[in-house]
Amino acid sequence: MTAVFSPMSLRDARSIAAQHGPGALREIVMARAADNHDNAVIQTDATALPASDNGPLAGIAFGVKDNIDVAGYATTGACPGLAKNLATDDAAVVAALRSAGGYVPIKLNLHELAFGITSNNAAYGPVRNPFDPERCAGGSSGGSAAAIARGVVPFALGSDTGGSSRIPAAFCSVAGLRPSTGRYPAGGVLILSPTRDTIGPLAANCIDLAEIDAIISGEHTLPELPERPLRFGVLWDKRGLSQSVDEAIAGALGKLARSGEVSLVPISSEEFEDVDTRIGGPIVFNEAFQFWTSFCAEKLGKTLAEFTATIGSPDVRTIFERLPALAAKTSEAFLYARESGLASLRDTYEQLFRDQRLDAIIMPTVPVQPPRIGEDARMQTDAGTVPTFPTVTSHAVLATLTGAPSISISAGLDRDGLPVALMIEGGRLADRALLAIACKVEALLAP
Repeated sequence: MTAVFSPMSLRDARSIAAQHGPGALREIVMARAADNHDNAVIQTDATALPASDNGPLAGIAFGVKDNIDVAGYATTGACPGLAKNLATDDAAVVAALRSAGGYVPIKLNLHELAFGITSNNAAYGPVRNPFDPERCAGGSSGGSAAAIARGVVPFALGSDTGGSSRIPAAFCSVAGLRPSTGRYPAGGVLILSPTRDTIGPLAANCIDLAEIDAIISGEHTLPELPERPLRFGVLWDKRGLSQSVDEAIAGALGKLARSGEVSLVPISSEEFEDVDTRIGGPIVFNEAFQFWTSFCAEKLGKTLAEFTATIGSPDVRTIFERLPALAAKTSEAFLYARESGLASLRDTYEQLFRDQRLDAIIMPTVPVQPPRIGEDARMQTDAGTVPTFPTVTSHAVLATLTGAPSISISAGLDRDGLPVALMIEGGRLADRALLAIACKVEALLAP
């Protein structure tokens, strides 16, 4: 294991700026970006300035995953074929944060084109885990999580299709939010699936996430929590994949139960089994094929096949080569998902909350330790070798289909010194209530 910088909270950033001036904060950010220990940063602009000297983020730097538009930067998706894809306007979410006084001196590495969960990028290099450089930072927003863990910036934007903000947050011991689908403004993002995609912020802690969410959403109040114990449904199918993770998660849940402020209720996962295979996969294959075929023709003047040849990472190139066939093969399942499958799943999810009188659902964000660099296809676990992608995303996928908000928060380190995390999910569009719950859980779990 290697030593890491302490994450920089918004409070830390404001303190530095207040004591030493905004120039001092900029120098820290640019120096740490230049060190780039974990290969999290792939573009920098030392001349970047805030759009406003006023606002809640006045003088605060933040990072942006390089599949999200920031005016003046290329939006590369960490793909060689998009190196000259210059953005002339900010994505709406970036614009909101810049209007609040923030600025963007760095753009961040990712799993190429956001099509994976390790951020092992053959073109720009892998994003390494700050806690162990032989392991991945998670993906696809690996650069966003690693930059926060390393203390480069206090917060960053990622995106989340199948867990891509929350998984790297878990692997890097920071906080990551997937808001309710459609709650943040769309546009200005290299997407995979408009049905499942959303921008998701990452930060050092839940309090900072709540502030960033307020600026983006315009919802500034955190609701009061009930005086009674919070009632959480525990959705955890222990498969023995990692004894270290299981022990740490059991310890965190035990601490919550002993606090007297949380009631834990085991719930079944049967209704949600194979949802990614039955519903999620067909949606992504068909919508990604539609988007990228159109994008290549309209923006690049290329066919999908011509663009595919420019992709640097073999795993992503293979997916793009197979995308037309995958879309055709799953077209009927895609229609079912759009016409009734998603609605049925969402009804089941909401009924579970009503039947069990739940305030939230809680589970491990990821059931395994971070995969080692190179374990993109299969990874070693205590239960043997397993496929990496479905194993790592097995818990995070549910919220991408229900459209409900989901937050990953740190649950400490396992016995090997690697981060573990809990994921908390709420009712659709109850994002502010979920943030209030997550802030309380984070406080209860604090050492």
